[in-house]
Amino acid sequence: MRKVCFLIMAMLFTTLSYSQVYLYEDFSAGTMPPAGWSFEGLPNQWSNSPSNNAGGVAPEAKFSYINQNTTSRFVSPVVDMTGVPNATLSFKYFYDWYANGPTIGVATRFGTGAWTVAWQVSPTGNQGPKTQIVSLNNIGQNDFQFCIFITGNLYNVDYWFIDNIKLFTPLNLDASLASVNIPRYVEAGDQFDLKGVVSNEGATAISSFTATYTVDGGVPQVQSFVGLNITLGNSYSFTHNTPITLSDIGSHEIVTTITNVNGGDDLDPSNNTVTKIVGAVSFVPVKKVLAEEATGTWCGWCVRGICFMDYMAETYPETWIGVAVHNADPMVNDAYDNAIPGIIPGFAGYPSVTSDRTAGDSDPSDLETGYQRRLTAISPATLEIVNYGWNPETREVTFDLQSEFVADINSELRFGVIFVEDSLWGTTSQWNQANYYAGGGNGAMCGFENMAGTIPAAQMHYDHVAREILDSPFGTEGSLPLNIATGSVITYNYTYTLPDNWKYDKLHIVGFLLDVTTGEIINANNVISTYVGVNNPAFDKGVAVYPNPLGDYTNVSFNIDSPCNAGVEVYDLFGKKVLTVKAHEYTSGQNMIRVSSNDLANGMYVLRLKIGNQVISRKISVIR
Repeated sequence: MRKVCFLIMAMLFTTLSYSQVYLYEDFSAGTMPPAGWSFEGLPNQWSNSPSNNAGGVAPEAKFSYINQNTTSRFVSPVVDMTGVPNATLSFKYFYDWYANGPTIGVATRFGTGAWTVAWQVSPTGNQGPKTQIVSLNNIGQNDFQFCIFITGNLYNVDYWFIDNIKLFTPLNLDASLASVNIPRYVEAGDQFDLKGVVSNEGATAISSFTATYTVDGGVPQVQSFVGLNITLGNSYSFTHNTPITLSDIGSHEIVTTITNVNGGDDLDPSNNTVTKIVGAVSFVPVKKVLAEEATGTWCGWCVRGICFMDYMAETYPETWIGVAVHNADPMVNDAYDNAIPGIIPGFAGYPSVTSDRTAGDSDPSDLETGYQRRLTAISPATLEIVNYGWNPETREVTFDLQSEFVADINSELRFGVIFVEDSLWGTTSQWNQANYYAGGGNGAMCGFENMAGTIPAAQMHYDHVAREILDSPFGTEGSLPLNIATGSVITYNYTYTLPDNWKYDKLHIVGFLLDVTTGEIINANNVISTYVGVNNPAFDKGVAVYPNPLGDYTNVSFNIDSPCNAGVEVYDLFGKKVLTVKAHEYTSGQNMIRVSSNDLANGMYVLRLKIGNQVISRKISVIR
């Protein structure tokens, strides 16, 4: 009898502890429409997008603009709601506004009856990313359906992204630890903050909660947050007041939990804890940011990409790499071009960009912000291009990508290679560049406002052009083991025969290191560290920089075997060029370049000595 009573109590507790979910769709199956769902009107405008613009996790649903006045509905399966008169519908969305006109909303019906609007809004600007909550009343029948619709002048929406559609009855009190934001890698001994987001998935507003974290099961760090008013479907971002310092090199488990919700326990503890692994590294590898742009000669707005890509290449030549992936023009690489929707998060047309294949920048004007955001992200490994060889007769290049790992890796990483060419040009009309900035009506754009609406091919040379990507747009499968220990040095060889129409002297080889799990590029490089090619004999340069730290000047001395040009450039730690000593020819033997540091503030810099086509870098500091 006691066992029976206990079972009844356990069943009652389970019923009370978890909200009732009648329908949930996160588009993870990758099909559109998902099983059981359907469309009414314009089915070709809906797609399954490899993005997370709505604020959920990729993939998500996406509605694309069309020059038409009509209504399009994304219709749910039939849901038996017998005995459930009222329920809540929630979904995440981002509305990419172009102009006023369309209305978005939710409607309900029974069987094949008429639709009744439950919620609607006519956006006058971008909406979201946000969670929309819609209360649905008097729906307790066995043939209930709802739809998410858009109606009106559908040319005036760019895109509408939707994710995490849920029809449910919320618990009375249900707080969720929606996310925890901490670095994936940190330098051992550095301090960082734990940040998180608490969402309300219950009917009662959340007025307080306690956030606790532990590091490797150690002493709990506790902070209470009070005086809040988090209503159903809304969130609260917090920063824990006790920062974290990881002194020991290696992986560390950080467990964060929320408790004491409104002074007690909430009714669903299953969504109250998040576990993260952070790697403390022995040193921070040199990092370069890889930016990829979707572009095309037919795209009149894409001259904006030309402007900002060139600006980045000139301003941050040491730590930024740009790749222009062309579409539907003579420079297209089909495999790379077809993969762009899966490479650029929230890809929304041309031109679009991404830095290291992460979200946070989408327009070419965002490139500098994206670069600054990604440059501070610690990579778990170095990346170098070594053992390079070039045969001009066979046009075969061979080289290794090499990484030294400063953290343990237990997930799939891949090496990858991109061949990029500068100064491409052609003579046919397909090489003409469309230009919507002609005449200045759309503002200034680095001189394109003074050029024609269609710029003749003879006036265009295209840089940063992606010619090939090995062995796929997502790297080389099996190029790295799944488990890598700290301190490992791993190389992978590539051999490729360059097509005859590629100009070798305009070519750049870009190596990248891809995290397959997250899709992000965690390091990249375009500098050949050891050059053994034809007509480039190695020579002893005997480079010395003194005094270092610098006072008002420093001397850069070097030995060369034969006359050649040499010059010096100095960069700050963000990769921006701050000083140049122009190159000129030096004779064989011992030489010296005197570099004035009068215009440099105290701090650390990187000095680059260019001797012919080789580069030697040295860290320097200025102390006065």
